Amino acid sequence: MTVTYVGDLSTARDKVRFYLRDIEEGVGPLPADANFSDAEIAGLITAEGSWQRAVAAGFETLASAWRRYPDFKADGLSVDRTAIADGYLEQAKIWRRTYGRGTGAGSRATTRVDGYSDDKDNVTA
Repeated sequence: MTVTYVGDLSTARDKVRFYLRDIEEGVGPLPADANFSDAEIAGLITAEGSWQRAVAAGFETLASAWRRYPDFKADGLSVDRTAIADGYLEQAKIWRRTYGRGTGAGSRATTRVDGYSDDKDNVTA
């Protein structure tokens, strides 16, 4: 897996990594300190249509990844992974409010052929 971060924010990938704080290999924001791969970051940018929306999708992905792991308490130690997931989800909401939803392959205009509005386009998601 390739993890590239130059640090000058001159590329969309660098910007996504910067805001997700995924800037050092082996110390990533995913569980077990995993990083997003360069291919995953590129895929998010393509699917979302901008680096800003890719950041939102990255935060959504992080929230989902952290939700998989249970909270636990043992010997006075408490690990609240739900709070980690909630924090990422809140960040995703902020970015979505500011930059909206993606315009990638999942969103396209199609012509309706249902006999009721054949002259209107219908947006499907």
